[in-house]
Amino acid sequence: MKAMRFTAPGRSEIVEVPRPTPKKDEVLVKVKATGICGSDIMSFKGKHPFRIPPVITGHEISGTIAELGSGVKDLQLGARVALEPHIGCGKCFFCHHGHYNICPNKRFVGVGEWIGGFAEYVVAAEAMCHVMPEGMTYEEGAAIEPLSVGLHAVLRANLIIGESVAILGCGTIGMMTLISAKVGGPGKIIITDISSFKRKMALGRGANMAIDPAQQDPVKEVLAVTQGLGVDAVFVAVPLDTVLRQGLQMCRRRGRVIIIAAFHGESAFDTRQILGFERSVMGTSMYTRDDYKLAMELWKNGSIELQPLITQRISLDQAPQMVSAIADGTKGDDIKTVICFD
Repeated sequence: MKAMRFTAPGRSEIVEVPRPTPKKDEVLVKVKATGICGSDIMSFKGKHPFRIPPVITGHEISGTIAELGSGVKDLQLGARVALEPHIGCGKCFFCHHGHYNICPNKRFVGVGEWIGGFAEYVVAAEAMCHVMPEGMTYEEGAAIEPLSVGLHAVLRANLIIGESVAILGCGTIGMMTLISAKVGGPGKIIITDISSFKRKMALGRGANMAIDPAQQDPVKEVLAVTQGLGVDAVFVAVPLDTVLRQGLQMCRRRGRVIIIAAFHGESAFDTRQILGFERSVMGTSMYTRDDYKLAMELWKNGSIELQPLITQRISLDQAPQMVSAIADGTKGDDIKTVICFD
């Protein structure tokens, strides 16, 4: 089968590799669509902590069931599925409490020898497969993964109807957080991004105010529009210390700061911004099957649209060039690029 392999930092190529064989409790999925994630770009650059070249990665995946392991009970050949690309050990404290997303021994598609969605076929455990609703395209099925990230973050924040929200960064995850927050009936939603395209897109998806942090001071702007109070909840979707500090400073006293962006390496911030104002800072890690189910239900009932966020569609053969372009910054206005297979 054909696949895109990151052969070394900054290098990728289309290769032929053996088609994987599912084990007893696994299925073989014929990949129909795979999204390119920012973490994939980090892997391509050789800067991701565990997606280390040489690797065939890709985890925003949809497709059809092509083969069933002997122990698979609830899936049928030909079923259209979106993959939840991780699985816990099933034995630890966190797995037993339903929090397998933070299982210390969980396994992840596209890491190490587990071939990911930048290939024509991928194996997955039965529990990782979510049957797509009728009418959902494969592109939208692949986008359920980043949507579930944003949805999980919003649920972690325990937003109350009418609360004000700031989302710092409107790439894929920031945008998915925006449309997830909008479902819950928030008050004012303020977004920041240096891209005019993304700011305009966010305003069209329900944001009330968009700030260009390259031209304006986001903290001053947010405090001005909230009469000096600050917003109830801030979602940090850019892995920069400067942005994290902005998030803390624009959050009201006893408000919440939710860190979605993956900060690699050490990050320093002024703890007095937390202690003196009794702000809560929390992390959010991926999602669970409950988030996937809710994401699909919200799409099904029309509460969320995904098609407008899919800004580029390419073939697998075009993927190496696109990955390079995203990595060197020439595709800065992209929200979500999806690799579409036959």
